[in-house]
Amino acid sequence: MTSPAAPWLTFLASPAALKSALSPLALDGYLTGVVVAPNLILPSLWIAALWGGEETVFDNDAEIGTVMGTVMAHYNALGTEIDRSLKRLEDERVCDYRPAYLTMGGDPARDAVREWIGGFWKAMALAPEGWSAMAEDERTQVLISPFVGFLDLGEDEAFEPAEDIDERLDESIEQIPRAILILHKIAKLRAARTAEIPAPARRTKVGRNDPCPCGSGKKYKHCCGQS
Repeated sequence: MTSPAAPWLTFLASPAALKSALSPLALDGYLTGVVVAPNLILPSLWIAALWGGEETVFDNDAEIGTVMGTVMAHYNALGTEIDRSLKRLEDERVCDYRPAYLTMGGDPARDAVREWIGGFWKAMALAPEGWSAMAEDERTQVLISPFVGFLDLGEDEAFEPAEDIDERLDESIEQIPRAILILHKIAKLRAARTAEIPAPARRTKVGRNDPCPCGSGKKYKHCCGQS
């Protein structure tokens, strides 16, 4: 899968980069969140949100093309990889999907997972209604819960984590890849159902005072409506 690391790191080191710009690991989480969102997030929205609402100044069109080409290539690669892994999960009951924090070798550091999920959370904020509905639904809560332990939800200092928090976080790290695939499956099913909903029926009945559909220019009651 195409990695955004090198071109994105070059961008982060450039004057055009903002302090709010995502790290390569957070960018991977962000784009993953866009891919598996319960509702379609338009590119115009998620690309603008990359900069945190601030205006990024590029030196020239070539720099814009390089940076955005890297982002779009990784977005497309993620979609392809998630689709492939989902198909294998369905066909063989094997989950071989690996988010970026699992491709660095060895056991992932929790800080790396937290950084990745920070990007994922940023994408979730672009579709709050869909994600909130999933978090409140008992059938889909289990898919959201692996992410929650790594989110900074602003708990006060009096908050005390469970004694087995480390074990719970390790379990979440293992559960996240499968959760991503199932979230993507749900999103695809929702999109398919939406596509099947017929458009509202157009009015077909012609009123007596409406123009006659024959094109005569007369009112219907004075034309074909007389027959």
